[in-house]
Amino acid sequence: MSENNYKKLVYNTAIFAVGNFGSKILTFLIVPLYTYVLTTAEYGTIDLFITSLGMVIPFSTMMVNEALIRFVLGKDLTPKEAASNCFAVFLFGSAISIAFTPVYKMIFKFDEYIWIFVALLVVRTFNQIYSEYFRAINQNVKFTIFGLITTATTLGFNVLFLLVFKWGMAGYLYATLLAAVIGTIYILVFSDFFKVVSFKCIDKKILKMILKYSIPLVPNSLMWWIMAAGDKYIINYFLGDSANGIYSLALKIPQIINMVYSLFIQAWQMSAIEVESSEDKKGFYQNVFNVTSFGMVFITIGIVMLIKPVYVGVMSKEFAIAWEYVPLLSVSTIISCYASFFSVVYTVGAKTNKVFITTALGAATNLLFNFILVRPLGMQGIAIGTCLGYFAVLLIRARDMKIEMNIGISFKRNIFSFVLLIIHSLILISFGEIQAFLFGIVSLIITSFMYREEMKAIIHKFAKRK
Repeated sequence: MSENNYKKLVYNTAIFAVGNFGSKILTFLIVPLYTYVLTTAEYGTIDLFITSLGMVIPFSTMMVNEALIRFVLGKDLTPKEAASNCFAVFLFGSAISIAFTPVYKMIFKFDEYIWIFVALLVVRTFNQIYSEYFRAINQNVKFTIFGLITTATTLGFNVLFLLVFKWGMAGYLYATLLAAVIGTIYILVFSDFFKVVSFKCIDKKILKMILKYSIPLVPNSLMWWIMAAGDKYIINYFLGDSANGIYSLALKIPQIINMVYSLFIQAWQMSAIEVESSEDKKGFYQNVFNVTSFGMVFITIGIVMLIKPVYVGVMSKEFAIAWEYVPLLSVSTIISCYASFFSVVYTVGAKTNKVFITTALGAATNLLFNFILVRPLGMQGIAIGTCLGYFAVLLIRARDMKIEMNIGISFKRNIFSFVLLIIHSLILISFGEIQAFLFGIVSLIITSFMYREEMKAIIHKFAKRK
């Protein structure tokens, strides 16, 4: 495998890191503001609002953003053809979204804010499709800037509306909508949208090809939503709004892990498509997975070591208890990241129907154990159910990677790492932060030893450059 492939992967990851990591750090820094300005019930309601939006967006976008990247990077379509035909899907999706307003009112019961919900749905549909256009044409810096702008404006408007105007829950939603609109303006200006999109380029055959690829990803996205966010509805039903607010705050750290990983997966997806025909793609996949595994485990051990003092010291007393659920949710996030890594076997082979099947099995596992464990174990039961759901997806996709691409990855180290993390989490919950910190040091040493070859390779690369 050419060293250029590794360099490009690292370069793209670094570009996405600037936007994603910066955005998520800024987002986390403002969380204490929410805990002091909003009640646990208000925060839980807001989170359900955003979660419900996340459930509907895959239907309005038809997931054509994924097809746009796949077919432009794969040279199957020109950027103009892809962008124009995706715009036809956007118009159709937006019209349906608006027509379904009465249904949203009935299901989600956001009567007072339903117009914000619909407006956000239309704007975010556009943003999700056309922010990905930047990635498809390798303008990754512009994609990163888009992320930074939407995050910075969201935070700025939140400070203004929550602290200065004291608009409460409504202020949060207004801030989110205004930031999304500013993101749309950025895309319209810097993507040359009005030059790229042409109704003359809309073609039935191209639309059919795009939708054949993207439509199976809609139920897949819904299944991921069930595993990532459906828990909140179960918590809300069995344990109430306040419990949901606490659980939502507990998810903030795992979400940062996931976002840090997503900046890599965005670059990884592009690299996997580009090296599809390479003779040494097997070695490339294995090396990238091993280095990624080491990084994810190392980061999670550090989080478990530090999470309790951070939450107790920074959050209001009402929310501080959320730290108890962070360790197991962090482990489940790592498992989901691994499963996402292996999904490239379906992306590269354009077998999106298998993406849905594996995710559906994971979602069913997740829901089953959530209902079984929520009463005896509360929110810890939900965290365990989430872990098991993601693990089911991981096992199936790893098997398919072996069958479809003849790429087998040894899981001995990874399984041992999961055991270490689970023991670490139990020590923190049962004994305290001092014991967890000491065990974390031991875990870091053991992990470094297990991945010593990968560490040597990384050090050698940097030493060679100097």
